[in-house]
Amino acid sequence: MKESQSRSILAMVTLDNKLISNSGVPCFLAKDKNEQEKIASELGRTLAGNVYGLINGVIIITQE
Repeated sequence: MKESQSRSILAMVTLDNKLISNSGVPCFLAKDKNEQEKIASELGRTLAGNVYGLINGVIIITQE
């Protein structure tokens, strides 16, 4: 039996409120890049997740 390799997105952090969707994933809006990175880091530690930056500037936190 093959195990699934997919991970769930636990949260996302963005600077652009237009990128926030109604996906059911908690979304956090930061005022600048520094705050975005700080929020993402804290969420990553709190949720024991992995933090990834996307090309569109959104940072997502996934389960490990």
